[in-house]
Amino acid sequence: MGVLDGIRVVELAEHGFVPSCAAILGDWGADVVKIERPTGDPLRAIMGAGFVADTGDFNFLWELYNRNKRGIVLDLRVPEGRAAFDRLIVGADVFITNFLPSARTKLRTDPEDLWAVNPRLVYAKGHGQGQQGPDADEGGFDSVSYWSRGGVGHMLTPAEGPMIMQRGAMGDAPSGAMLAGGIAAALFQRERTGKGSVVDVSLLNFAVWQLGVDLTATTILRTEPEKMGEGTVRSNPLVGAYRTADDRWLMLGMIDDPRHWEPVCRALGLPELLDDPRFVDTAARAAHAEALQPMVAEAIASRTLDELRARLGAEDTIFSALASPLEVIDDPQVAANGYLAPHPAHPSARLACAPMQFDDEQVTVRRGAPTIGEHTDEVLAEVGLTAEEVATLRGAGALG
Repeated sequence: MGVLDGIRVVELAEHGFVPSCAAILGDWGADVVKIERPTGDPLRAIMGAGFVADTGDFNFLWELYNRNKRGIVLDLRVPEGRAAFDRLIVGADVFITNFLPSARTKLRTDPEDLWAVNPRLVYAKGHGQGQQGPDADEGGFDSVSYWSRGGVGHMLTPAEGPMIMQRGAMGDAPSGAMLAGGIAAALFQRERTGKGSVVDVSLLNFAVWQLGVDLTATTILRTEPEKMGEGTVRSNPLVGAYRTADDRWLMLGMIDDPRHWEPVCRALGLPELLDDPRFVDTAARAAHAEALQPMVAEAIASRTLDELRARLGAEDTIFSALASPLEVIDDPQVAANGYLAPHPAHPSARLACAPMQFDDEQVTVRRGAPTIGEHTDEVLAEVGLTAEEVATLRGAGALG
């Protein structure tokens, strides 16, 4: 049983950000009905266009963000289609969209329009730049609104270049998770008040939240934050990346250096540092970081990643290799926790799961993503339309 069993979600959204949110709600057990225009969600056509890997006849990108949903085609511009849409809204708990304000107004899908039909409806929207301001009605994908405008790309690009580009949906997927969390909170509020509310997440807002450490400091200092790169001297050399003898990257993450200092010295074969007065405590190590960091780097550079894993793993340390995707998908922790769930139809595909689990239950992909209009007749029948009424809708062009 999912935590959202019995919740009906109507999705009027395209591409990755907001549909990824609806996929999470589906992972949690909600009945998600995705409405597509007659020509379909443009995400269906992105694979093979050079944006993501081409996996042949299996459109993994479509499956990733549209699993656990039912799909219908409905043209809201046609009066009969709009009337059918209202029938869906009457029985819905959540409406979710990424249409721009001007499009929502034109289609009469603003919150007030839908609350006139169902005042208990939770209305959720995701977009690029925020609901206020001069660019509220401008489109935006995560590469523009999150990575570029939000400063994330700047902070991760070395000063000497070249510019670092984000991976696919790097801003979309976590922003979708944020929106899902907001919807859950709004559903809880509805249980107390009986009324729906508006939940709003923008890609720009998520970037600001993600860079909160740098941006908050910048509001105070009014100077650009320092970029961290190879060779940057850190006050705590037990935090950061180092190259190994076999040209891999080892990431140390020991913020609590008093706890880990002695174990690291033993693991790296540096016992002489324990009696060195320059490194006697946290303050001393920070004061002499320029001398200490090269010693740590040299000790790591003299050993292979496998050697370092064995030595550090035998001590009280916190570390990881910089894992490749091939290593991540075979990581025993990823497997044991079910972070990649098997697709119900494809023999080898595993889909990344929503990053939340309830009662230690792993997420399952109950159904693959719908073909275009796959469940149109089924869903419309559930909201009371007869076969004759559905036929009339088709005749009017409302179903494509």
